[in-house]
Amino acid sequence: MFPAWEEIQHAAYERWERRGWAHGHDHEDWAAAEMDLAFQQNYRPAAEYPLASTEPVVVGSAAQPRCRFCERSAPRTKFQRPRLIVPHAVAATTLYSAEICDECHKQFATTIDVDFEAFWRALDPPPAEDSTPAATVSIGAFKAMVRMAIQIAPARELALFNDTLEWIGNPDHDFDSSLFEGTGCLVYRLHVPYDVPWVSLSRRIDADAPLPYAVFMLVMGRRVAEIALPLCSRDQDHDEAESLKLPRRSFTTGHGHEMRSAESRLLPLEHTNRPKRRGMRLFA
Repeated sequence: MFPAWEEIQHAAYERWERRGWAHGHDHEDWAAAEMDLAFQQNYRPAAEYPLASTEPVVVGSAAQPRCRFCERSAPRTKFQRPRLIVPHAVAATTLYSAEICDECHKQFATTIDVDFEAFWRALDPPPAEDSTPAATVSIGAFKAMVRMAIQIAPARELALFNDTLEWIGNPDHDFDSSLFEGTGCLVYRLHVPYDVPWVSLSRRIDADAPLPYAVFMLVMGRRVAEIALPLCSRDQDHDEAESLKLPRRSFTTGHGHEMRSAESRLLPLEHTNRPKRRGMRLFA
């Protein structure tokens, strides 16, 4: 499902009105209207949480927790306390998951979360560090974002991601790299930062739309990272040659003459020189 020409025209006109009838941004308004309408018509929110609030927010059952990754419950494994969904080294956040055991948390905190922290810092390095922004996303960092998405997903959705859960726990990232074809992370830089950071998981409405079923977004300050969750069973019906492209959004911020769409770029996943595995695809 994609927006009609008339729908885009109407939305672009509304953007022009919000801009205070200022001329010179017609191409930006049209492109932003088309992107945002396409996302709105093809996706519905599955979960959305603020990352900073006056009181901690805990996702999942803390009374009888069951780990979403190893699927064990107490007493087979331990749950010392709810764990932060976004690593503390990235920012001070208050969103926790009760459904990750101590063992899985330790495994992720010392591996893929470290990769994600390095990736997040590299998106916008301080000038003093004399380094260039990230040009790729490591598989470890990508897995960490998928982990975050799984932790906020409604319990009823988890059965769609059995292969995804197994993939997250595989520590052999070099071997994983042979599965990826055209996959990556959309990174946005906002014109005006959001006051409250947040995470969201959206799910596709139309089963036949050439779009990934689940899309995760992490929004913090002026940065947004967007990924599609791999190996979802709802993506199996798409032909192997069909590309499931990440849906872009405008992330327009500012008011009046200061309205601007976000700058965006697609960072591909890092690859190794290992031979490609045949018979497997990231989007199954």
